[in-house]
Amino acid sequence: MAAGRALLPATVVLVVCDVVGGAIAVATGVDSWGHAWGFDTESTVPLPVGVAQVAMAWLAVRTRRPRVGLAASALLSAFCLLSLLFGSFDGDLIGNISADGWASPGVLWALVLLVVTGVVGLLACARTRELWRRR
Repeated sequence: MAAGRALLPATVVLVVCDVVGGAIAVATGVDSWGHAWGFDTESTVPLPVGVAQVAMAWLAVRTRRPRVGLAASALLSAFCLLSLLFGSFDGDLIGNISADGWASPGVLWALVLLVVTGVVGLLACARTRELWRRR
């Protein structure tokens, strides 16, 4: 039950971190306002994807239909795993580290995003396990 209570607030924190990451990209001149939260962004996930993550977390926690919650939590955990893999090993983060160093705002915030994404993914996985056992 603890994963269910923590999943939705953690996912909201993740989306807030995505918005902050886009703002950092705009403030440092890496992205423009129109590009920072779109599907071509390199600094964070697209804003519609963040909204979809919150919707999946809400369904995983609040739905009265166990199969829907199970599917939503499993999909959210898979999505977070893919985000971690792509975010950790894509050329953008590695290129930013080599160009700007570890202490640049974009790189530090990318590391924060990866940690928060990992926490949400683990909570979604735990929620999937909880719902699976209830079947």
